[in-house]
Amino acid sequence: MTSPQQSIRPGVRSRRRTTLAVVPKVRVPLQPRLPAALEALFATVSEPVLKLETSPAGQLTLRNIGILIGEVLDFLEEDQKILSAADHLYEASLALQETKEKRSTCAKAAERSIEAQARALQIALAGFRASLWSAKPNARGRVWQVEW
Repeated sequence: MTSPQQSIRPGVRSRRRTTLAVVPKVRVPLQPRLPAALEALFATVSEPVLKLETSPAGQLTLRNIGILIGEVLDFLEEDQKILSAADHLYEASLALQETKEKRSTCAKAAERSIEAQARALQIALAGFRASLWSAKPNARGRVWQVEW
């Protein structure tokens, strides 16, 4: 039986070719739901972030991610933890997109790199979500009656 931090990947075999190898896989921990208003703000960012890996229009998706992160931050009081998590999320998105664009040079290495960047992006998204627990609405957020 595998531990919660490992999974069996059917495409990876051991040297004997008779049993499947266990490959460690990064798992993003489940997080409790945010208050409804924060959950809605988070969803506006998470949707395009999760689509970035498969999006054929990656540059446009990346641009939208940057805009949406800015819009979310516009509703919140300035908090260094949230700003840092937002920066990390955008940097992880950018790294994934850059890796996707370089895919044609070496397909096998590029695919491994894309998988690693996609895992890093999911971890950054989870970090951004966790940082929102300390969020407070700013003046603009209060005008729009964003409360939690």
